[in-house]
This record gives sequence, structure tokens and C-alpha cells, in this order.
Amino acid sequence: MSLTSLPLRERSPLTMESDVTTTLTELERKLKELERELESVGRGGEVDTDPAQGGWTPAPAAPPQPGPGPPPPGATPFTAAWHGSGGSAGTPVPPASPFNGAPPVPVTPPPSPWGTAAVAPPVAPAPPAPPAPSPGLHRQLDELLAFRDRLVQTTDDLVAELSRVLTELGADAPPPDPADTLLTGHVVVDAAPFADLATLAAFEQALVRTPGVLEASVRTLDGGRATIDVALAGPVPLGAALRTTAPVGFAVTGVAEDRLTLTLSTPWR
Repeated sequence: MSLTSLPLRERSPLTMESDVTTTLTELERKLKELERELESVGRGGEVDTDPAQGGWTPAPAAPPQPGPGPPPPGATPFTAAWHGSGGSAGTPVPPASPFNGAPPVPVTPPPSPWGTAAVAPPVAPAPPAPPAPSPGLHRQLDELLAFRDRLVQTTDDLVAELSRVLTELGADAPPPDPADTLLTGHVVVDAAPFADLATLAAFEQALVRTPGVLEASVRTLDGGRATIDVALAGPVPLGAALRTTAPVGFAVTGVAEDRLTLTLSTPWR
């Protein structure tokens, strides 16, 4: 049976003091090892290089203290037992130092949510109202409108005066009928269309009967178009005079000094 399993009343005071000292020393060593492991895990496995920890020695044992007296009658005996590695004679390993020689890293604290109140952005000033038009501007506008009215009235007067002058000069009269053109001497009559020679002969006799015509003779007939030579006694409106003798209507489509062009309304039979 070990000493630690004996009842307290059966162990001497010296033996109990030695056991307590051994237990405290072992607990302190275990505590230092646990702190060193926690610091190694927190620093990501960094190796402590602080030379000041190299010569660490455990604290000396406390001087023996007088043991407790015998327990009172009827008390349950207390049995103390150590279940650790117990009684290691080696020197305990000193804990690692948290200081690794690096300069301190400045840390900026986060802004406090209850700090200064948020400042609202400045409100842009409203644009200034456009200035009211000055009285001088109104006066200029009135003058421009009056000038425009005078210009329109003057233009109307000029147009009316020009129309009156043109009327007096006969510009509005209808253009003269080419059939009223005076011809004299030898004239060539170009007429069409004729269906046959008999029709052409009848038209030739109508020319001969026209007032102011001395003679008329057919020169050619080609594709229904006839060329007739006519001799006039003097200035004669040949186109207008022929309308009184011709048995069919025609239009004067061309007139020159010695030539008259006629277009019959329908083929003359």
C-alpha cells in the first residue's frame, strides 16, 4: 500500500507536507506546459526566441508548515491519490514568451456605430429665376411689329399699281389668234391629214374661192400631208379667210412670213 492511499490519521505530518509539495510542483509544471501549448496554437506554431526565458528555474519549495491536527471523531478519512505522471525528476520546461521581437503593429479601431451622426449632403441652391423683360424690350418688339405692318401694306400697294399698269398696256388681253396673221405674196400651205386625192382636190378648190387668193395648186401629197402653193393678191389673213370657205374645221398650228401650217379636225372625205 502506498503512502498516498493511507488515511490522513495514519501518515506523519512530514510525509503529508512532502506529498503536498510534490503535488503542487507537478500541477505548476502541467499548468506551464498547458499555457505553452495554448500560446503555440494561438501564434500559429511560432518558436519563441526570447533569450530571457532560457534560464528560467522553478520557484523554490515552500518551507514545511505544521500539519493539520487529527480529524474529529466520526469524520470520514480523506484519501489523496495522484493519477498523473507523478514524481518526474526532470526540470520543468519554461513556458514560451508571447514577445517575438517584432515591432508592434498599429491597429485602426473600427468606427463606432454610435459616433458622429451622418451628415446629409448639401442641397444645391435652386437656379435663379429668369429676369423679367425690361420695358425697353417691349418697346422694340412693338416697333418691329409696326414696321412689318407698314412693309406688308407697301408691298400690297406696289402689286396693285403693277397690275393696273399691265392692264393699261394690254398685258391681260388674250394672245392673238395666229389665223389673223397677215400674209402676202407667195405662201406655202402645209395641211393634213387627207384620206385621198379627191379630198385634197376639194380643199384646193376651197382655197381658190377664198377672198384675196389669186391661185392655188397642190405641189405634193405624202402620207396624207399636202403641200399647196398659194398666190395672194395682197396682205390677207389667210387662216381666218379660209375658215369661211373650208367645209371642215381646222386649227392654225404654225404661221411664218411665207408659210401657213394647218391641222384638220377630222380626215376630210
